[in-house]
Amino acid sequence: MPARIWLALMLVFSLASPLWSTGALADQRALSALAPGLPNLGTRLDDVRTMALSEGQRLVCDTDEDVPKLADPLLLKRQNSRDSTRVKLCTILAPGSGAGWELSSIPSLAGPARMWLLFVEQGGGGRHRLARVSLWAHRDGWDRVAAALTELLGRPDAGGDSLLIWEDEQHETLMFLDPKSLDEFAVAVADLRLRKLLKSPGFSTRSD
Repeated sequence: MPARIWLALMLVFSLASPLWSTGALADQRALSALAPGLPNLGTRLDDVRTMALSEGQRLVCDTDEDVPKLADPLLLKRQNSRDSTRVKLCTILAPGSGAGWELSSIPSLAGPARMWLLFVEQGGGGRHRLARVSLWAHRDGWDRVAAALTELLGRPDAGGDSLLIWEDEQHETLMFLDPKSLDEFAVAVADLRLRKLLKSPGFSTRSD
């Protein structure tokens, strides 16, 4: 699944400085281009929970005590290597037509997209900040998103037909096709400083 691709591309092995720089919120251009109202990287989880959603939608995290009954019981299953005190994975759900709540989409440049948010504790004290935003959408939105990000960020620093990467000193923007579901692709924007707090080589997440 897409999580394997993310692991291969994004595992890190070092701790970041515990100091928080206000510059972490400086460049949100890619997020702003992808969809209106996306939370900024570095935003605290408590603040993201107040984001505006469509009627019936709900932001749910894997560590929430009141997770609704899910149509797919494994959707938010916590991975053995994920430290629930440090890392939280959240997505948007809505009541499904059958046995429980299901993934729900938001409008985006790529079309209807499922969103996953990865938070990491920064500085202790339960202050979880948004380290990565990823959107999963239909393949026919690839060219539109790639063109918009190229106009905004310049030519990709690396990649090809199925993978594009833009990176600066603080942010990484990544697009890739899902090799097991070629009618879908993902676009993700990460804060490199916060991502370094994911120090465990065994860290993993579910992305779909």
